[in-house]
Amino acid sequence: MKESISSVFLKTVYVIAIVGGLALALSATGFVAAYTYDKVFEGRVLPGVIVGNDRLDGLSYEKAHALIEDSIDTATRNGFVFQFRQKTYTLSRTSVPLEDPDVATDLLDCRPDIAIKAAFESGRGRGFVLNAFERVRMTLSPKRIDIPCEGAAELLKKQLSTSLEPQLSPARDARLVATATSGSTPIITVEPETIGITADIDGAVAAWAAMTARMEYQPITIVSTELLPRVTKAQLEPLITRAPELLNKAPVALLIDRTPYTVTTSTLAEWLTATSTPTGYELTLSPEAIISTLEKPAASLLREAKNGFLELNSNNTIKTFTPPTEGVAVDGAATAKLILESFNTTTTRKAVSVSLARSTPRIDGADAVRLGIHDLLGVGSSYFDGSPANRRKNIAMGKDKMNGILIAPGEEFSQLQALGDINGANGWLPELVIKGDKTVPEYGGGLCQVGSTSFRAAMAAGLKITERRNHSYRVRYYEPIGTDATIYEPSPDFRFKNDTSAHILITAEMKGDALHFSIWGTDDGRKAEQKLSGAYNIVPAPATKYIETTDLAPGQKRCTESAHAGASAHVDYTVTYGDGTTSSERFVSVYRPWGAVCLIGVAAITEPVDTSEVTAPLAD
Repeated sequence: MKESISSVFLKTVYVIAIVGGLALALSATGFVAAYTYDKVFEGRVLPGVIVGNDRLDGLSYEKAHALIEDSIDTATRNGFVFQFRQKTYTLSRTSVPLEDPDVATDLLDCRPDIAIKAAFESGRGRGFVLNAFERVRMTLSPKRIDIPCEGAAELLKKQLSTSLEPQLSPARDARLVATATSGSTPIITVEPETIGITADIDGAVAAWAAMTARMEYQPITIVSTELLPRVTKAQLEPLITRAPELLNKAPVALLIDRTPYTVTTSTLAEWLTATSTPTGYELTLSPEAIISTLEKPAASLLREAKNGFLELNSNNTIKTFTPPTEGVAVDGAATAKLILESFNTTTTRKAVSVSLARSTPRIDGADAVRLGIHDLLGVGSSYFDGSPANRRKNIAMGKDKMNGILIAPGEEFSQLQALGDINGANGWLPELVIKGDKTVPEYGGGLCQVGSTSFRAAMAAGLKITERRNHSYRVRYYEPIGTDATIYEPSPDFRFKNDTSAHILITAEMKGDALHFSIWGTDDGRKAEQKLSGAYNIVPAPATKYIETTDLAPGQKRCTESAHAGASAHVDYTVTYGDGTTSSERFVSVYRPWGAVCLIGVAAITEPVDTSEVTAPLAD
């Protein structure tokens, strides 16, 4: 007989009630058990937690902290042991730097408090069910927590490097050695190669850091590696027989700028070295040895590169400006090449000019970055040796006026505007020129040196020249011919345009008899080229012109102008821009002949003077 629907329903209700009751009973029991468990371990670490190598079951914070601190101290008390090539090195946890013995540095910075906090939080604070699961898991398999320790890896590397230094050595290649002999050619021999030894200190420090996490330190073996030399004695010995051929080229005449320097046989022997080629080794000259030898005689030319600094006022005028200093050093490789090339000449050998390497510094400062002033675009130079004192002082003042000039994109530079009013009130000094039958002082004599140097710098930088005129006759200060630019207030002027997309800055330097202008900005890829024609259409100088003057004693003669032949010249100036387009211009210069001009002292002028023929160009 089938059960009625009501009977089945009642049975189902009974089952659900029984199961629910059991669940409630178990839940209540669980809550009671959890409550009791929490009460028992209140303020203490729950069972099943390991920090480092220590179990913290039931420990209070203070006891747990003391236990971990003691474990760290025990693990590191005897220091850290490293072994390298059968020797043992023990480094203490606390290091005392040799450079500052009053300051002790700890190789380890451990934070047991972080680990203990994590231990106290284990099995707590995640809800009843999650806490219960974690507690069961901790009972079955203890939870391990590492002690956060940060090792001073760089300090450890330094200590290991210092300790191992006596056992370490670089590989040394075999090399040629010159032995001096009395009164004869030096003897060239080969010093044998040596094998080097290095240590894997980085690997040792990494192993030490891995041990630090659990404070389980074991002796660490540092791996050593042999370093093999690249050049052996057997490879160099065949060169010994070739050495006398090169040494017979001595003495070698060098020019350090304009100063002669002689390389003797013994010095040349010290410069000999070997270089690798596809077919073996060849004799050559050591760039390093050349630099070492020539640095002292070239000391006046050499200098260290120094960065500049630019800071502007709110109106874009210069507030602080320190010009950069170009670095100059002996270029040993280039000089060696020139000397060896001179050995191969079939004609009489000439003096070899020592090559100088120039390093370009940068200009620092937020304003320099903002305006794009960081690349050296071009340098113009000229020489004024033999100039009188006033001319030199005017050139120096002109240099100061040029130093730090800032030119905005699209702006045109004017030389006369940059120099300001050229008069005595502004500090310019007079230089004598001939006007008629008088010698008249004119302020600013020598400023064409500034104009000509600016012209050369602007061309070197690839800028657009907008106004330039040559002198009426050749002046020795402005050779090579055709590269001068005359200026005289109010005209002619020298001008160029900043046709770059960034500001440009002019810096000026005067050293000895040389004037240098550097133009800085943003390199946009343009390249400038100048082709000089040299002199042509040469016309001899006319006869000397004598001018009577009452400014000299009767019969006394003073020549104020030397003779100059007339000539023509031109400079083809081409700029190739970053996009491949080009711009070309020819600067033609015609110099008229100029005869020597001498003043003759007389009691009275006997005849008028044709001033159109004797007036000299000013400001030269």
